[in-house]
Amino acid sequence: MARVKKVQSIHDIDFEKLLNSGKRIFLFDFDNTINVWRSTHVPEQAAKLFDYLKSKGAEIYIVSNGRKRNLDYEVPVIWRAFKPLAFKVRLKLKQKLKQKEEIVVIGDQVFTDVLFAKLLGVDVIKVEPIDKSKEAFGTRILRFFEKLLHRLTHRSRRE
Repeated sequence: MARVKKVQSIHDIDFEKLLNSGKRIFLFDFDNTINVWRSTHVPEQAAKLFDYLKSKGAEIYIVSNGRKRNLDYEVPVIWRAFKPLAFKVRLKLKQKLKQKEEIVVIGDQVFTDVLFAKLLGVDVIKVEPIDKSKEAFGTRILRFFEKLLHRLTHRSRRE
C-alpha cells in the first residue's frame, strides 16, 4: 500500500535511504515544491540534488499541472499533467509504472500530489509549500480544504 510521509522541504528528505530501499524513479511537482509558482528556475541546491540522484542511477521527472515553460535545467517534464488524475502520466511513463515499488511522488498539495500518488499506487512525500502567498486561485481554494481536512482528521484522533 502506498505510504505518505511529510517533511518541510525536498532538502529534508533522506534520499540515500530512499535509494537504499529501492526507489529509483522520482516524480517531483514543480510549483511550490522545487521553486515558487510559475518560476522557470531550478535552484542550485535542487539542481545539485537532481545531479546526485542521477549519478546514483535514479530517474527524475517533473510532473506539473502548470503551463509549459522552459526550465533552466535539463529534466523530463510532463506539463499540464491534470493531477490528481493519473492518465497523462500513465501514458507517458507506461513502462516505468510497472515497477511501482521503485517510484515516489514528491509534492506540496494533498488534493493533487498526494491523491495523484494514491491513484498511481506509489509512495508519496508531502513537503510544505515554498510560498503560499503566490499561488493560483484554484490552489488557494484547495489549500482551504486541506486545512479543513487537517483539522478534522486531527480532531478525530484526539477524541
